[in-house]
Amino acid sequence: MKRNKGVSPTVFTMAVVLVIVGFGLPCFSQAPREGKPGGTYGLVARGDDPPPPLEGDESPPSREKRQQIRKRIELIRMWRLTEELDLTEETGAKLFPILRTYDEKRIALQRERHNIMDRLRKALEDEATPDEAIEATMETLDNNASAVSDLLRQQREELKGVLSTRQQAKFILFQRDFHREIRKIIAEARERRKRAKGEETQGGKGEYHRWRGD
Repeated sequence: MKRNKGVSPTVFTMAVVLVIVGFGLPCFSQAPREGKPGGTYGLVARGDDPPPPLEGDESPPSREKRQQIRKRIELIRMWRLTEELDLTEETGAKLFPILRTYDEKRIALQRERHNIMDRLRKALEDEATPDEAIEATMETLDNNASAVSDLLRQQREELKGVLSTRQQAKFILFQRDFHREIRKIIAEARERRKRAKGEETQGGKGEYHRWRGD
């Protein structure tokens, strides 16, 4: 399959992320194809088109849908990395399982950090909480931050055995830009949805007044 040179990677990333914030825009619903080394790497083999979007709906995503969307975002990243790092199929088959493993560990640490922050907030809201308990919670937060740093170093060391020096540097920049792009799209999508809801409210009021004859 020939790669569609006219398709912007941002279009695919935007479609997936907007689904996350409940915009109900197209989400990637193509099932992974088998038969290629590295499992889902077959979807981003050199020369392949990126995963195509299908119609979504207007309802907020369920837990199952969020998991599906997360997997589609992973496929988008795989496709983008294949392009940016000029990966061979052999290199991709080694790289993507490593990234998936570290992503799962990083997500677990992010959830842990979220829980710790909640505990810290509740501790401060309760004036009866002793300072020792608050200090212990902050130490737990520091340990979590250290674990995240250690995880990044471990990933970097493991990638040295898969990517060239230039590819490693490109990967670092790609990760920064990719996550920055997603955060920007999420913020813009939320703002557009907020404006859309405001317009719907104003439109509804107009219809009501016209019905009353005001």
